[in-house]
Amino acid sequence: MSENERLKSLIISAAQELWDDKEALGKFLGVVRRGEGWTQLADELEKNRPANATFYGVKSAEFQQ
Repeated sequence: MSENERLKSLIISAAQELWDDKEALGKFLGVVRRGEGWTQLADELEKNRPANATFYGVKSAEFQQ
């Protein structure tokens, strides 16, 4: 595994730990965006944040009719 791949994995793991704290996640991804070549990854992580991140992994009836 290359150094870039390890760093990418670390960024993704840290972002996932912050899913339920939207403000902290935004600040973290803001810092990631400052790194050369990491803007696209930060944008993808922010866009793909689970809508109901607080209940990540728990089945929700939120969108059921």
